[in-house]
Amino acid sequence: MKKIEILVYGKNPEILETVVRLINKNDAWHGEGTMEEEEVIEKCQHNAYDLLLLGGGIPPISENKVRVTLGKLKPDLKIVQHFGGGSGLLASEIKGALAGDESANFNITDNPFST
Repeated sequence: MKKIEILVYGKNPEILETVVRLINKNDAWHGEGTMEEEEVIEKCQHNAYDLLLLGGGIPPISENKVRVTLGKLKPDLKIVQHFGGGSGLLASEIKGALAGDESANFNITDNPFST
């Protein structure tokens, strides 16, 4: 059985490590993490991730760049905000995203004020 590939982008090294560890406790998932915006884009270009999980502390301009860039390069990649709160919420966010629950995701356009 193919594992669900999850990339985690966050700015707090301890939290990032914990989230990746929790993801990897699930036998059906494989997670890895990064704290660098450019590495997120590069990894997603060269790997087949099913989900990008965005942690806290990411500057809005970096999140926007990642969302817009990957929206163009990998339109099928699910991008979900992780709000913290422990392993139960994390699992719920991941399962919801994989099941197609778009409430955890939102789109950012190049210019949100354009008509």
